[in-house]
Amino acid sequence: MKKIILTVIAACSVGLACAESGTYETVSAGIASITTNDFGDSKYSITNTIYTSRVINSTVSFYKVGAISVSQCLGIITVENSKTSGNGACSSSDSDGDKLRLNYVRVDSTPQSVTGTAEMIGLTGKYVNAKGSCTFDQRRLIKDGVIYLTTLLKCSVAN
Repeated sequence: MKKIILTVIAACSVGLACAESGTYETVSAGIASITTNDFGDSKYSITNTIYTSRVINSTVSFYKVGAISVSQCLGIITVENSKTSGNGACSSSDSDGDKLRLNYVRVDSTPQSVTGTAEMIGLTGKYVNAKGSCTFDQRRLIKDGVIYLTTLLKCSVAN
């Protein structure tokens, strides 16, 4: 009986030691393409963005400062009677091949910027079981018909 109890205590201790929570921040740069259907007072756009990101601050071991990842984001922007809304999802893969997903919602936007929230869901490798909530601040520059984006992402995560 003592062996069973000790085994259970040891297994629980190991599980608790693996649990980790904290924050991380990334800065990203990329190019977006937008396809818009215009219906008079309403516009519906599909966005496709490719980003390269770098971790610039982290208090968790599974996000190392300096780590680089590549993301592809697909989203929808709706403008109805001058009210804008949008959401989408990003699939991200780091240099080890580990993957995560960000589901995002636009909160506020201007022609030059977008702010919003995101839910982070770990998918493979070091991100498995990781979940978090994030905020983002995105800046846009349009030059020669190309949309350039930079984004600062701040997340609180746990695994």
